[in-house]
Amino acid sequence: MPLDSVPLSVASLPGIVAGPVLRRLTRQSVSVWVACVAPDPLTLKVRRRGAGPPETSVTTPPTRVGANLWVTVLTAGAPSGSFQSGQIYEYELTAPWEGSRGRIPWADLSFAPAATRPTFLAPPDNAADLVVYHTSCRKPHGGGRDGLALALLDLSKRFDTAPPPQPHLLVMSGDQIYADEVGHPLMPRVLRVARDLVGVDETDVFGAPPPIGGRGPGTRALGYTGATANHLWTYGEFMAMYLLAWSPVLWPATLLEFPTSHPIPPDVDPDVSKDSWDEDRLNVGLFRSVLPQVRKVLANVPSLMIFDDHEITDDWNIDLPWVNTVYAKPAGRRAVTNGLLASTLCQHWGNKPEAFTTAGTPEQRILNAVSSAAATSPPTSAATMCRPLLGLPGGAFGSAPPARVLRDLTASGAIRYDVTLGPPEGWPVRIVLLDERTVREYPRTDSRGARMSRDALAVQLPPPATPVPFTIVVAAAPVLGSDLVENVLQPLFQLVKGEGGARFADYESWSAITANHQDLLARLAAHHPVVLLSGDVHYGFTSRLTRTEGGVTTRAAQLTASAAKNLEVKNAAISMFSELAMRLGLERVRDTSGYASLTSADRTKLLSAPAAGTALAWDDARDVLLGRIARDGTSTPTAVPTPVAEGYGLAAPGWTYQVEPVDDPMKTYAAEAVDPPWPGWDPTKSLRMTAGLQDADLERFARMFVGLPQLAVISFKLTGTSLAVLQELRCPVGTVEPSPDLHVINTEVVLT
Repeated sequence: MPLDSVPLSVASLPGIVAGPVLRRLTRQSVSVWVACVAPDPLTLKVRRRGAGPPETSVTTPPTRVGANLWVTVLTAGAPSGSFQSGQIYEYELTAPWEGSRGRIPWADLSFAPAATRPTFLAPPDNAADLVVYHTSCRKPHGGGRDGLALALLDLSKRFDTAPPPQPHLLVMSGDQIYADEVGHPLMPRVLRVARDLVGVDETDVFGAPPPIGGRGPGTRALGYTGATANHLWTYGEFMAMYLLAWSPVLWPATLLEFPTSHPIPPDVDPDVSKDSWDEDRLNVGLFRSVLPQVRKVLANVPSLMIFDDHEITDDWNIDLPWVNTVYAKPAGRRAVTNGLLASTLCQHWGNKPEAFTTAGTPEQRILNAVSSAAATSPPTSAATMCRPLLGLPGGAFGSAPPARVLRDLTASGAIRYDVTLGPPEGWPVRIVLLDERTVREYPRTDSRGARMSRDALAVQLPPPATPVPFTIVVAAAPVLGSDLVENVLQPLFQLVKGEGGARFADYESWSAITANHQDLLARLAAHHPVVLLSGDVHYGFTSRLTRTEGGVTTRAAQLTASAAKNLEVKNAAISMFSELAMRLGLERVRDTSGYASLTSADRTKLLSAPAAGTALAWDDARDVLLGRIARDGTSTPTAVPTPVAEGYGLAAPGWTYQVEPVDDPMKTYAAEAVDPPWPGWDPTKSLRMTAGLQDADLERFARMFVGLPQLAVISFKLTGTSLAVLQELRCPVGTVEPSPDLHVINTEVVLT
């Protein structure tokens, strides 16, 4: 019998199959995303908790997005016109189908008995009071426990007499789903939900669905790289993955075990082993076990989201050869369109709900196209009509140079996935989410691309219009990454394995393209002070940027939290050896000199060795010997390590900056007491001292870089005129749920 062969009883499903997810919050309004299996209008009611009237409400019919699936974002105004700082508000949904499908299970979504409906905090008046939760990269069959579920540690105490600081905002900085990697035991349920709720048949493009674990040849035929065995292709599959990632409602009672019948059923590829299936089943089971907690988190904390690559496919738009290969293939274009369409309905809609209700916008036209296609019998694909509206190419781009830009944000009708909130929306700080995937720039045909074109940077991060205490910039990939990774390992893989090596090592860092990276750093300086929130790399860390230009010094903090759930061997290795990397100087404070353009005389200097007697660190000397310094000197602008610039006697730089890794000072750690120095030989005391030193070294594990699953809790401290940002990385340990075991890393960066 085929796996997961029993159709879903749509008539028996609860009205809401995913959500409510609390989305965009401003001083004046709040939005809620929800996915339903009935077309009845929904009503959103919002009120101050415990205060009674006034109450605001809005009624909205959901948009049909599949045969049996409707999605909407409801936006209600604030009671009395404004959400008041320091106050807690609650909301509820009602729908006519509650009489037949059952009441919405508010006890599962709220903190009863203290609260019988989901709640949220109004934006604070003071920037120093802001609390932000941040995470990224939730892969259901990734190793370890789900870091996002840890948000309940504080949320569950929201109504205590002395509650811990409560989050005003949850930021999810990319890879909210993994379309390119679906665990074997989960894939049958993805297909089941896609068939029964969405019902769009795309066999004319992709053919009949291959067996579980057997999509490799078909995925590679699309031009895709990375994992391929269970890659999502169809619109229905992408939508199903979001529903399963955010809610337990559509999951089976038990996860499928590896088939033991002989022969193995034809819907399982013969290359799938029992060991790989069982490993996926263990990890997917951990993910499933905390989905009720995750659903409650999403219902009680306003969230902003921005995609990275895995929502579509690994290496999405990584370089020009990838673009020219994938978009030249009709099936490749269709798969990317399907992924971005699902992301637009499930992520972007909640970021910018007003765009979906404004006539003539790309978002409103996308909704119309999807609903029209879903209303046919049977439902049809809206991909062809939506592709240009989503900002996707219609074919290959050709060659470079000159640099090719993936798309122009200033073109008429261009969709904008970036998000900006600030004082006009009632937030005391500016919050910017960058779109790093659809606006890439390719200066070469045979190598990496820039994460964003310089034109797109100017549009998404213009000079600040009004002063704010600080700006939060959400960049999916770290702007200030690990030097060991970005300047040693990634270039090494590209050198050894060429284009494939660059993709294998994810060589798409900000620093890979000097001109665009320096442009971003200059724009960040204009927003001083800045807090950068990033994910992507599957390890968490903190670093400090200090930049000086024209006598003005600016600062930024790089706070990286990745992954929520994706523990791998290489991540664990980073955790284990990060302290050693610091002690060996592989990771260290680095000073850089920037130039708008080097003179021809200075460029000539870089073609020879520096002056005799010049002392350089090992990695600076390596870059000189490999010719990297001379090559980088041809870039406009140019960035050169300051010791190298001084060793060559280059002209005075136009700007300088320093990047400093920040580790956990372990202020709460107290070593076991050891007696003062003693005369003679005392083996007992010597052993005690040795044990104390060993314990201290073990406590340094994962204090600089941490590859465990994680959730970042970000807060701010204002002392006089000095502002500091604090990142607490909470890392669940082990493979058992529930469990109180945590590894916690605390870092602090002074911004002013």
